[in-house]
Amino acid sequence: MKNFGNRIKALRRKMNLTQEELAERLNVSFQTLSKWETNASLPDVTMFPILANFFNVTTDELLGVDLAKKQAKIDEIIKEFNRLSNLGKDKDKFDFICQAHREYPNDYRILEHYMLALYYDPYFWEEYWKKEEKGELPENYEKVPHKEELLTLCKRVLNECLDEPIRYRAISLLSGIYGNMGNKEKALEYIKLLPFELQGEEKEQLYERGSEKWWEYVRKNIYDISGELSQKIKICSLYAETNTEAIRILNKTIDFIKLIYDEADYGFSHYELAELYLWLASRYSYEKDYESCAKSLESGLYHAKAYDELPETTIHSSYLVKNVKFETAKVYSGFECNEVKRELDYIQSDE
Repeated sequence: MKNFGNRIKALRRKMNLTQEELAERLNVSFQTLSKWETNASLPDVTMFPILANFFNVTTDELLGVDLAKKQAKIDEIIKEFNRLSNLGKDKDKFDFICQAHREYPNDYRILEHYMLALYYDPYFWEEYWKKEEKGELPENYEKVPHKEELLTLCKRVLNECLDEPIRYRAISLLSGIYGNMGNKEKALEYIKLLPFELQGEEKEQLYERGSEKWWEYVRKNIYDISGELSQKIKICSLYAETNTEAIRILNKTIDFIKLIYDEADYGFSHYELAELYLWLASRYSYEKDYESCAKSLESGLYHAKAYDELPETTIHSSYLVKNVKFETAKVYSGFECNEVKRELDYIQSDE
């Protein structure tokens, strides 16, 4: 009976019914139906045939009988699809997933791979590149294979599927389809449906590589990703097996930041560097390398002061993040004093 509530919810959405509408038709309360859908309770046994008839499915389907066998078979299909993909057998992979979709048209995992296969149809693109090479492409040639089917399937996923990664895939495909059709406005509407952290990459894909708009988004993405990555590398130092390894990790983090900001226009990264150097000073003190410790403290305070003296807006000049803005007003510090005072307090509290 596992996931019974999800099956009820999916069937209801497939019929475009609200919980209130379905509850009314089944002559049960809204609260009862809500408990079914959240797996908080199960219907009385007499309700199962009624539900099966209402949704036009068998009771076995409703209860998930033989679902494990079906899922095992689908696991095998996905595994074979990935094997063909790893071997670079694009046409075999395409034919294979098309057959799998015909066999399991309502399985969303297979549907996800099928939609991707349609979008990257190797037969279509092989013909496309041949025509382009010969200069035979008609004007305004639409670079969207299986457009109508893809639009239908993606919208079906959004209406029926509860699996968030698969829904995100459908949204991504929809933005790509409309982007390739030249409808950037519609593409952006779909991108806004994605979680914020996934939007940047999709916006980047909308524009021709090397174009002004593409550079705008790719630089913003580098800015965001590099910030997250430097944080992850820094945290690794806390769990390093040895103090020497922790020092290596912290130095690599500093080098990485300097690689991105090759013109020393660090902006918010002054804050990151101030903290990194203080962590590094502490690690050097454990090694009794007091000269390196002192140099790190000096560098940390330099960056703390530079952070405190930042203007309200920093417009980066380093090539990989050029024109990306950092605004100090949008930073939540969590403390009242400035960065130098905080750093000095940290030093005094560290024996």
